[in-house]
Amino acid sequence: MSALTESVERPPTERAELAAGCGREAPAPAPAGLPCQNSNNSDKPRYKLKPVPHQPGIYRDNSGKQLWDERDEDTLYRWGVPTGAEARSAFHLRLNVAAFIQHWGRNHCLFFTVTDEANLHPTQFARRWNSYLRRNGAWILSFIRVLEPQKRGNPHYHLLVAVEWDTRPDAFDWPAFDLCQRERRMSGTTGHFRELRLRYRNSAAPGLVAMWSLLRKVLPRYGLGRAELLPIRKGKEAISEYIGKYLEAGLVIKKHSWKGCRRVEFDRRNKIHWLACTRVFAWHSPGMTEWRQRVAAIAAVIGAVDMPGITRILGRSWAYRLRDCIVNSSAEEFTALLQVLGMRAIPRIPH
Repeated sequence: MSALTESVERPPTERAELAAGCGREAPAPAPAGLPCQNSNNSDKPRYKLKPVPHQPGIYRDNSGKQLWDERDEDTLYRWGVPTGAEARSAFHLRLNVAAFIQHWGRNHCLFFTVTDEANLHPTQFARRWNSYLRRNGAWILSFIRVLEPQKRGNPHYHLLVAVEWDTRPDAFDWPAFDLCQRERRMSGTTGHFRELRLRYRNSAAPGLVAMWSLLRKVLPRYGLGRAELLPIRKGKEAISEYIGKYLEAGLVIKKHSWKGCRRVEFDRRNKIHWLACTRVFAWHSPGMTEWRQRVAAIAAVIGAVDMPGITRILGRSWAYRLRDCIVNSSAEEFTALLQVLGMRAIPRIPH
């Protein structure tokens, strides 16, 4: 009997049940998916902190090297030395900023700051930026974007962008620009402010002046708020340190609502031409050198030739379980560990 004939010969009620997916032949529903802990879809805070006795609102992490000040239910400020991940991110950014300026040239780089005025979530703000980049971003050859939270909590983006035309950074009247910004903060848009603005405007490159006018018209259409576009005042070494400080300033602030947002983004269209390093690297320090040597000894004992081989033999959590032994054990204790691991790795002969 064919499937069509069998379906027609069934009673109408049974056919309706099968069509609705609730008959006797309907498959069992799949179990509901659970959110992954410490992931973007987790509903629990990522940072497990312990309150400091007799100091309300102050917390300490498991390492004890950092203190966290809880400003509100969503924001934590870190005190103390940066973590290993934060130091890695800062080094990664500085190295690639220097490579970016060396590749494109200081005379073809601009410092672009975009400030959100509507207090959007960084994900929404990034969508608007990507929409602008697709439709009106042809003047940007490449970019590096860094997200920094402001004191009031709004996202604040600093971008290093490359352009085709000469930005003439040495001809720009920086003293007039600094005095103009100070005059606006102190007294507003006075006559002296307009005079100073005209001075640095006349010293700017024609392409930069045209972009100022264009950004004032186009950015409000995408809801990107206020923007500032300036030449690179310093060389590649100084600007890499300068932008690296923005990243470090943003890293000391942890916002639970921003979990999963990208703090640093490199232009994925052509970064292969100037990218100096990726996030996958290890520090060249005595401690890391000893770690690699001991991991190589473990791999030789158990018969593994690569990292996936170690995982297949010892399990995916081997580094977490053996970390204390690898880092803190003496030479005699580590030799005993190798003997135990070697005995476990010997294949059993079936009787």
